[in-house]
Amino acid sequence: MRQSALANFHDNRGTAATLLAEAGATAPEIAEALRWSVDKAQKVIDLSLARRGVLAANAIAKLEQFRDRKTAPPE
Repeated sequence: MRQSALANFHDNRGTAATLLAEAGATAPEIAEALRWSVDKAQKVIDLSLARRGVLAANAIAKLEQFRDRKTAPPE
C-alpha cells in the first residue's frame, strides 16, 4: 500500500471512531468495531471530541435527560 493510501486509511478510521463516539458508542465498542485496543480508542475520543466541544454537549444533554426523568410525573 502506498504511503498516501495508508495515511488516508488511518484518517478514515479516526473519522469513523469520532463519528461512532458522537453517536454514543463507548470506547470498548469503538475498539471492537475498529479492531483497536480500548486505550487507543479512548485516546482518539479524548483528542477529537474534546476539540469539537462534543463531550461538553453530551454531558449537558445527559444532565438534561436525567433532570427530565426526575421531574416527570409518575405514570
